[in-house]
Amino acid sequence: MYDVIIIGAGPAGTACGYDLVAAGFSVLILDRHDFPRKKACAGGITPKAMALFAYDISHFVVRACREVNLRRPGGHVFEVKNAHPLCYMVQRRDLDDYSLNKVTQCGGRFLKIDQILSLDQSPEGVAVRYACDSGDKTCRARYLIGADGANSRIRRLLGRPEISIARCPALEADVKVDRPEDFTMELDFSKGIPGYYWIFPKQDYVNIGIFGARPGVSMNRQLLGGYARERLGNDTLEAVRGYPIGTGYGRPCAGLGRVMLVGDAAGFAEPLFGEGIYFALKSGRLAAHAIGKGGGGNCIDQYRRSLARVVMDLKFHALGAGILYRFPRLCLSIAGNDLIHGHFSKGYARGRTISQMLLPFHFSP
Repeated sequence: MYDVIIIGAGPAGTACGYDLVAAGFSVLILDRHDFPRKKACAGGITPKAMALFAYDISHFVVRACREVNLRRPGGHVFEVKNAHPLCYMVQRRDLDDYSLNKVTQCGGRFLKIDQILSLDQSPEGVAVRYACDSGDKTCRARYLIGADGANSRIRRLLGRPEISIARCPALEADVKVDRPEDFTMELDFSKGIPGYYWIFPKQDYVNIGIFGARPGVSMNRQLLGGYARERLGNDTLEAVRGYPIGTGYGRPCAGLGRVMLVGDAAGFAEPLFGEGIYFALKSGRLAAHAIGKGGGGNCIDQYRRSLARVVMDLKFHALGAGILYRFPRLCLSIAGNDLIHGHFSKGYARGRTISQMLLPFHFSP
């Protein structure tokens, strides 16, 4: 029997696994993919997410963005800038492979599977039955971490209400350009959707995409190709991929019994800009801390208590999304004020959370 089984080897699962293995727990990570694997993700890492990695990932940064253009309805652009990076561009394929290797190098075990078939809880632990190349197998652990994304199989097996997690759509592609260094990171709110289009410059190409701040936002390859032609002069899209972003709008699903949910599986992505990596890392590490602190008892209550500030941040993001996408012209006009975006850019560059920026006297430095 393992101490902990983790389903999913993305940022949430590996952050949790690394801390657990470092603390002396036996850990098994199960995932449906071999690593390295292609991952649908724009690859933007905020400073607050960067600071949450338990190990140095600076060598994976292909570009540190100190300027971000925000395009308002009507097409007017204002620039947000800071002396320190506002966002770091990485390749998720390489970063995720490195993070998983950090866990296995410290003593964790990884196993590629085909599908989770069932899970059963008892007072002593959790049994997981899965399918793999050699047939159906069962493994057991004291605790289980569901880190398997917005379409979480573990959440469904727990019987958690599906309505509690909304799947915000995103679509992205890579576009080859002659001089990617000439492009600035941009969030484009001028296209009349509850969400935005993005331009993320990388090392030898530009990543573009569409984020929908609520389920059902229309997006397809033709829309993305038209945007690429308009902004980049090239509508040849490579590596087109769509994916859901799991958000609970500040009402996440932490788990049940000896099973804890982390990352998008729990609804720990925010609906304002669709950032999920920070909340994945944060919830993964908090789940590991809850297990370490809980000893032989049930850790779910400890985990829920530790999520209080995370939930506060998610609620602020949900409130902001509701206001921004209802009144985008007014909100972005206000955001264009130097004092307003100067305050927030300074906070983001320092790795502050949204609650720390909105309630600066409520938190210690």
